[in-house]
Amino acid sequence: MKKYLALAAMAALVLVSCEKGFGTDGKGDEGDGAKVSGIVFNEIDANNKAIELYNTTDAEVSLKGIYIVKYDASKEGGKSTTWTAADLKLKAKSWMYIESSDLADEVEGGDPNYKYQSEDHIFKGGLSGKKNVKLELYAADGSLLDTFVRGEEGAGWNQVSGYDNDKNHSFSRCPDGNGKWAYADSSLGKKNGEKVADINHSNI
Repeated sequence: MKKYLALAAMAALVLVSCEKGFGTDGKGDEGDGAKVSGIVFNEIDANNKAIELYNTTDAEVSLKGIYIVKYDASKEGGKSTTWTAADLKLKAKSWMYIESSDLADEVEGGDPNYKYQSEDHIFKGGLSGKKNVKLELYAADGSLLDTFVRGEEGAGWNQVSGYDNDKNHSFSRCPDGNGKWAYADSSLGKKNGEKVADINHSNI
């Protein structure tokens, strides 16, 4: 009986981890496998530790099962699924952002009382404006929707520090959706501002 209960508890833990998209194999929860297009990274705000998505289409899109893979040489396999979308919908030409779990993690200097929009809007891990970064956005069927890259892999993704770190601006598409990446004022959940500077060491 004890063995059965232990196995049941482990299964429940795995299920919760999958629902939150906190996998470690770089694969997301594929949900219903629905095909999605037109959803892209729109703003990567390392200062506020947030990732914004944008719907470039003229119709509302279901995000269910969409997932983000973050490359990190310290993880087994060099990457992990950092977020998987619940049954969320994104209106046409609209924005949605998710925030780092580090914001409420005391070990990472966060506030344990930090108020998130909801548990569905939290990604696992953090963001740095001074490291080499690679993020990939996938549809539930595993098709690649978008990629954000800053720097080169070098000694490993998310391991190389020393890149210019603009603490006053975020990495933003200017204009929204299909514009080139540049530094702009943080504008999470709304239209991106004008470009204020180029992003040094940018491959985007």
